[in-house]
Amino acid sequence: MDNKKIVAGILILIPFVAYFILPLYNSQYPEAFGLPFFYWYQIIWLPISGIMFYIAAVLIDRGGSAKNSAGAGRKRKSRVSK
Repeated sequence: MDNKKIVAGILILIPFVAYFILPLYNSQYPEAFGLPFFYWYQIIWLPISGIMFYIAAVLIDRGGSAKNSAGAGRKRKSRVSK
């Protein structure tokens, strides 16, 4: 397995773990801007998750396009029926 895919998988897994460990952030205090900790913890994780998913997508895409571009230089024979 490619190292880029492993890193991408870890980047995708981190936000899921952060959201699913509910007892960690299931509290009202500390508050920030009048919001309980439960809400602002999730709000903070939204952009972090988006960035991690984007990096994972770029890593996966680069891994796939490197394999596809290796065979791109070959010319294909066209089948023309006469």
